[in-house]
Amino acid sequence: MVLERTGAVPESLRLADARRIAIAAQLRPKATRFKTVLERLGCIQLDTISAVRRAHELTLLARGLDVDEAVRSLERRRTPVAFEYWAHAMSLLPVSAWPYMARRRKAWRERYHTPDLAAAEADVIALLRERGAITVSDFPNGAMHRGNGSVTNMGDSWNFRTDHKRAVEHLLWYGDVACTDRIGGFKRVYQLAERAIPSEHLWDADDEECLRYMVSTALRNLGVGTTKDVADYFRLKIVDTERVLRELGVEQVAVEGWKARAWIDPQVRRTRLTGAERPVAVSMFDQLVWLRERMERLWGHGWKIEIYVPEPQRTFGYYCLPVFVGSDLPGRVALRRSNGDLVVEAAQWDDARADREYLHAAVERAASWVGAEVRWKAEVRGFDTAVAEV
Repeated sequence: MVLERTGAVPESLRLADARRIAIAAQLRPKATRFKTVLERLGCIQLDTISAVRRAHELTLLARGLDVDEAVRSLERRRTPVAFEYWAHAMSLLPVSAWPYMARRRKAWRERYHTPDLAAAEADVIALLRERGAITVSDFPNGAMHRGNGSVTNMGDSWNFRTDHKRAVEHLLWYGDVACTDRIGGFKRVYQLAERAIPSEHLWDADDEECLRYMVSTALRNLGVGTTKDVADYFRLKIVDTERVLRELGVEQVAVEGWKARAWIDPQVRRTRLTGAERPVAVSMFDQLVWLRERMERLWGHGWKIEIYVPEPQRTFGYYCLPVFVGSDLPGRVALRRSNGDLVVEAAQWDDARADREYLHAAVERAASWVGAEVRWKAEVRGFDTAVAEV
């Protein structure tokens, strides 16, 4: 990597180097343990959709974990490794991050405390003290019950959360309750935080410590990014993020083609960047592509998630996975498991590249994650032609 300095002008960074920095910060050498990757990334997004595998598993698999280790990531452990909380979205966080979510827990309590749930919250606490660990199946009316046709705040006119379900979720936001593992069917196991979180991590950092932790973790995992990029990682306010970056004395650079100046992780100076050709498909819930405008600034693509778009209105496919090769993003593929096959519903590849074998290698690798055979339903198209209908 070559950085150019010209007098008082901020250092400049070639776009190709910014790409390599971003990849080096994320897709580092192969890891073998869930804990290692989680502590490195700071958080891993959760999502219920499993068109290929669940989102957190794909994040782990893209970073070199084997399938068994990725699948076991939500299992109960003698000493908890992770807890669930709101980070970029609902995510897994390392238990060592518990103190630094205190600012967010306080904000949730101040914003969402509702007296009408006091009785249900007391019921949940009593049940937890009696049984130690519970799921929503332990509630008298479960998690959801039939409505009378009225639309809830979730926009669902048929099913809505019972008071006990709402109460346990509020207690999770407040930090009174924690979830450190799940059981069959992706079902949360709830415990009192005092029982679930190891004692050495069961304390609250002050607001500034929390902000410094989240901003530093975000920058380390971006390598280089604008203030908005850094703020988006943990969904912080831009004004708070910029203040903390300045207080930390983080250096700024001008990245080729970017309008806003960027911040660069100090560790980048001591990192030898390589562009190893290692094709891998990542989910759209992966932190490499969380902020679509950042993806577009780095790689020229601003692809959107079309999971919630009606099929006739989709421009590509239901479950899009960008395919990275080294530090480049030459294409994408839409995959879905079906009857023992991994079906390729759509695929696009940069016409300027003559290396479509990388696309096929990424698809075959994804198929190994689900133990399936690849079935191509669509031909590979370039970016200057329409995507094949599926």
